[in-house]
Amino acid sequence: MHFDPTNNYGDTDLTNDDNLVHWKFGELIKNLVTLSSSAERQAEIIGIGAICDEMAIDFDTYFTLEYQEYLDSGLLTSSQVEKLKELDKYFEEQSGDKSLDFWDDFLLETSSEWQDVRQKAKTILETLNMQDFTIEFDRTEKYKKTNKGERLTMQTTKTRLIKQR
Repeated sequence: MHFDPTNNYGDTDLTNDDNLVHWKFGELIKNLVTLSSSAERQAEIIGIGAICDEMAIDFDTYFTLEYQEYLDSGLLTSSQVEKLKELDKYFEEQSGDKSLDFWDDFLLETSSEWQDVRQKAKTILETLNMQDFTIEFDRTEKYKKTNKGERLTMQTTKTRLIKQR
């Protein structure tokens, strides 16, 4: 089964192993597109929350925990996996208390380390021939009125990959 990055595999039968691995791989591609984007665009895609943490967690979820499946299904080659493992190692080197500034959303735009992440993600997308995609999204937010004003209680974002013209 051929992978189509613009197909929403989330709307398919995810009890089917092929559909599930394609959905996870699509989420990885979306994560790489997000990681390769400008800080402003990253904040726009992620929305309210810990932007740096969310991007790293998504990478861990859709690459680190799944790459063997992608290899087995032919979605990735071993050389592509090695490039992705380099990015994974980079995140690991920043984790915990090793580099607190790396995880500071206020430094996302000016951090040289995040510039490195953006470049690594762009290079990986090129090796996957996925460099011409962008993310479109729909976001729903729900607020609750409190005695201190409105408070965000829920944020839902649905993303899709779109081929750039």
